[in-house]
Amino acid sequence: MFFVFAGCSDEDNPVIQNGVTSINANGSLIQVDRTHMQGTMFVTDQNNSPVTDITSSNVTATLSWVSDGSVTGTVNVQPGSTSGKKIAAATTMDYSGSMQNDQIICMENGVKAYITSMQTGDITEIIKFDDNVIVAQTFTDDKTLLNIAVDSNYSLGGSTALYQSIYQGTNDAYLQNVNQYIRCVIAFTDGGENASSVTRDDMITNALTKGIPVYTIGLLDFYSGTIGSPGLDMKNIADTTGGFYFRIPPDTCSGLSQIYNTINNQLNGAYTIEITWPSANLPPSGTAVTALVTITYNNLTASFQKQYIIQ
Repeated sequence: MFFVFAGCSDEDNPVIQNGVTSINANGSLIQVDRTHMQGTMFVTDQNNSPVTDITSSNVTATLSWVSDGSVTGTVNVQPGSTSGKKIAAATTMDYSGSMQNDQIICMENGVKAYITSMQTGDITEIIKFDDNVIVAQTFTDDKTLLNIAVDSNYSLGGSTALYQSIYQGTNDAYLQNVNQYIRCVIAFTDGGENASSVTRDDMITNALTKGIPVYTIGLLDFYSGTIGSPGLDMKNIADTTGGFYFRIPPDTCSGLSQIYNTINNQLNGAYTIEITWPSANLPPSGTAVTALVTITYNNLTASFQKQYIIQ
């Protein structure tokens, strides 16, 4: 099964409303059946804060395929809070040998900040990894247990099984009830993958198939768009699966707490999205199609898309 996700924005004609001068969008979608898709949608402003007043009237969805065919779907968007959904986040923590002690402290403080900001009913899982992947605490809403897990000491310090940790988090998040939770993975690392037992393609396909967006945080001196660089890899993982990428330099790692709080705010400002395609005009089963979701907010436009094989 083939998937591609991409998110983008267009601010050629910005109009300021509630202080919003630009928007970005991304999200995860899964095919429920031939005529229905559902998932999670994130819309943020220039400060990475959630835009919280998006309605179905702001969102359009188009399905297209290579024979120049296309249809427009009916979209239903609801804030996750309105639908009663809580947050289920699998949080991965890097304890590979390249992580210095002060950086580990920053990472742990950042995750603790996320735990503190959890709302009633939210659940979190703690995953620690080097070349081994350890579930230090399964999903729970007990903040005491979560903080104990963050402080737990394992004999780690080897290589970096980043993909394996995301794969584990995706599988565990997927087991949480989709009708009760907005599910995601929050993945942290200070460097590149070099130890996983699953491939990058397998990790991404798993996230896309299960509809689990992956937020990524890179503790990196600079962002490089060079193919094979850790920064580009982390950004692509987030862009492709429906999350967002954050970078922070090691010498300012104390700012990680703010990044984790920002992610928490974005998750709490997420939307559930359902799309219905007109059955009479769809292409044959087995056709490669592209679903494009476009958000328009007072002359500001952002979009994301998913390519998949229609049932």
